[in-house]
Amino acid sequence: MMAQYRQIKDANPDCLLFYRMGDFYELFFEDAEIASKALGIVLTKRGKHLGEDIPMCGVPIERADDYLQRLIGLGHRVAVCEQIEDPAEARKRGGKSVVGRAIVRLVTPGTITEERLLEPGRANVLLAIVRVRASDEEWSYGLASVDISTGAFNVGETRDEGLGAEIARIEPREIVLPETMQAEPRWRTLLAELGVAVTPVAQNAADGISAQRRLADHFGVGTLDGLGSFSRAELAAAAAALAYVERTQLAARPNLARPTRALRGSTVEIDAATRANLELTRTASGERAGSLAGTIDLAVTPAGSRLLGERLAGPLTDPAAIDARLDAVGFLLTETGLRAELRRGLKSAPDMVRALSRLALQRGGPRDLASLGQGLAAAAAVAALLGRHDGLPAELAAAAQAAAGAEPSLALRLSEALADDLPLNRRDGGFVRPGHEPALDEARALRDESRKVIASLQARYADLA
Repeated sequence: MMAQYRQIKDANPDCLLFYRMGDFYELFFEDAEIASKALGIVLTKRGKHLGEDIPMCGVPIERADDYLQRLIGLGHRVAVCEQIEDPAEARKRGGKSVVGRAIVRLVTPGTITEERLLEPGRANVLLAIVRVRASDEEWSYGLASVDISTGAFNVGETRDEGLGAEIARIEPREIVLPETMQAEPRWRTLLAELGVAVTPVAQNAADGISAQRRLADHFGVGTLDGLGSFSRAELAAAAAALAYVERTQLAARPNLARPTRALRGSTVEIDAATRANLELTRTASGERAGSLAGTIDLAVTPAGSRLLGERLAGPLTDPAAIDARLDAVGFLLTETGLRAELRRGLKSAPDMVRALSRLALQRGGPRDLASLGQGLAAAAAVAALLGRHDGLPAELAAAAQAAAGAEPSLALRLSEALADDLPLNRRDGGFVRPGHEPALDEARALRDESRKVIASLQARYADLA
């Protein structure tokens, strides 16, 4: 078993290894010492290696998310290693055979999707930074920000003087950049000041034909022209971000939107020090409560809170775009009845985009399916409300059109299929409504009422005799 552990750990040296053993994730050697100190759990020992005791600690499966949240919050990366084989199958190979195990995902600050690990009102952004030569004296920096919990994918380009302001505006949870950049003293100082988890990657993740092919294959286009017009730096950053996402999610495929460009100059550039003093989205201590966003946020949905934070972090510079937002706000200020009805309708909308992302990654549960149905139903209700009003401002008209595109039949099918009281995890069962699937009802009856079923069979056979 320890030989298997060492082999898997050696392939993931920069991660704490959660090694599944029965109902626990176990950690050994240095990982155990780090986790024991970080989590405040007891450090024990199991067996010996090279004549020395092997440090060990473990966390129960049902509480793994709680411990992951604390480790991720401290900037650690975790490789989750699951049993991929039934122990009975392993025993067929011989008494000393080890159950097959494999890494199923890498959990990092910028790639988490679990509801309990995410802040509802804050985007969870992974930022990839790549530089290319703009001239003999100057670099151009491509930035790609990805939030796999919502599918948002944005790219942009800046020069040295605007780099700090852009990073501060994006407020990433994790930064990915080439090893050569991280090794430079200037970057080590900057990254230390940011206080963000940093992961170095190989330069080839962003360079060459393979990086371009990765982007084209992921989004199903023949050439990169099918994604739009992007600069070399932007495409390199997008490829680096996508490579890291694919590496951490392994076989799972996140539901990412096609990349969109954030034009430099479209928002006010605010350097990190000024932003911290203004406390736009975070106070000096890092809390949302007490910041401008936390003070004025009256949104009734998590997605609304995230959008408000994004808009406060990047004030617009284009007068026409500012007027469009003001038109929408002014309209709802005067239409008090419509505003109240919209708020009531939106209160029933769960965090649908994050639920959809978990389902796409095969990490969703029954409640995520219910969220999808409830979100579609809420979208239809919002579309109906807005559709009763003529002369909507452009921003509200676009929202009404998008909401009207929701598929109502899927919401109905989910409502009919799912039980009223849903468990958190699929493995707990009991989330399909009785009467929806006859074959399942029969299997449940065999499980729960076996004596009654046997007695019924006995009576039938007696009648036939």
